[in-house]
Amino acid sequence: MVVTLGAAGCLYLARDAEPLTVPAPRVTAVDSTGAGDTFAGALAVALGEGRPMREALGWAATAAALSVQRAGASASMPYRSEIEEHHTP
Repeated sequence: MVVTLGAAGCLYLARDAEPLTVPAPRVTAVDSTGAGDTFAGALAVALGEGRPMREALGWAATAAALSVQRAGASASMPYRSEIEEHHTP
């Protein structure tokens, strides 16, 4: 289970595993509309590519952090190249 925590990042919980907390990049938020959808979509892409959970969560958090810096929902979703540019594994 993944619990998004806004500016505090996210928490991953799995049976028989230690909880995993991944921080969110620090940004100035303009509009959080669509941030959860952006996070979920980016997480699905990262996991589909076979990235380890910690890295996938960090990549998704980067995508969501980029999206909250822009107004709107779908218009605020970053391109893959933007996520790659800002994500530090």
